Amino acid sequence: MGRVRELWRGAGKRWIALGVLLTLLTALQNATGGTIPPARAVHLLPCEGLLPRAELRTLAGWPEVDAQRVARDPGRNRLTCTLLRTGSLHDPQWLTVTASRRADDVDGGLLDAARWNDALSGAALPEGLPGFLIQGSRGDGTRVALLLPCTDPDVPLLVTLMTSVSRGTDEDEPLVRAAVAAANTASSRLGCGHAPVPPPQDPVRRQVEGMPVAVLNGASPCAVIVPDLPEDAPPGGWRVHEVAPDSGPYASCALPFHQGNSMLTVSGAYGPWAELAMAQRVGPDGTDGTRDPSARPLSERWRPRADGYSATALTTCDGAFALFRAEVSSTSDNPVGKETLTAMVTAFATDQAERRGCEPPVTP
Repeated sequence: MGRVRELWRGAGKRWIALGVLLTLLTALQNATGGTIPPARAVHLLPCEGLLPRAELRTLAGWPEVDAQRVARDPGRNRLTCTLLRTGSLHDPQWLTVTASRRADDVDGGLLDAARWNDALSGAALPEGLPGFLIQGSRGDGTRVALLLPCTDPDVPLLVTLMTSVSRGTDEDEPLVRAAVAAANTASSRLGCGHAPVPPPQDPVRRQVEGMPVAVLNGASPCAVIVPDLPEDAPPGGWRVHEVAPDSGPYASCALPFHQGNSMLTVSGAYGPWAELAMAQRVGPDGTDGTRDPSARPLSERWRPRADGYSATALTTCDGAFALFRAEVSSTSDNPVGKETLTAMVTAFATDQAERRGCEPPVTP
């Protein structure tokens, strides 16, 4: 029995020492703003378990990752982690993942992830996962966005994963699986309540320069604009980048032309984002470029309009404002005129209203 007591006392001392060490490490992490210098700690538990080590190990540059910066929202509605390569002068932020249930973050983060105007290629996530992957055109990295419903349907969970440099298609699958793993962990930590999502087994089918409209699924929300596309198509025909789910704050069909230097975009924005976007661009007389500080709802003081570069329509969905826009961003000749833009925004707004159960839209 004396030997047993001695072993227990020794074990107890070791556990106490380990507890003191963990406490010191935690204090060091907090004192440095969440940055953990030892590369070993990063590789053992990336982002404190938010990201899976197995998937990160397959990505180029992982061996050089030697630090991480973790931030937590006091209300436990937001988690952010950045993996760092402190030895890199040009792109020390190797990868950033954000999980949030804050309304502003969800709307803004989804819109930021879906910046199709600078996209080189993109794809919907496989196996019906509610999200997409976008590859930037200027070497600004790959973005994965995943939007999961929670037990509270008004407060979903948005997970975005962004790399600092562009990634090849061979790294699409591990990036998506890493985003799914982060979503499962964040769902538990942020009280989302969504059942764990299994990692997808199907490949990501990224379409470089978009999906040819000739093979676009007839049920696609972007299919309704195809009949009105200009006959003067880019070389190889029109292609579309589609991010148009039947829920969420944003829907978009983007079609590049002029070798990708110009973009035709048909989009819809819903709820607070629609109010915010138009409050910054539309004045009380319905013309662009004038900020109106009026507190009246935008839908009470704005009317649809159209010109050679943009056309807009509006409606309400469950009492919330919804805005639709067809617009051209062109550095050269504009092959799309006022009539075409009006037809496109009308078709898209009508289809979106039917899909989402909105009121019939008011069109130009």
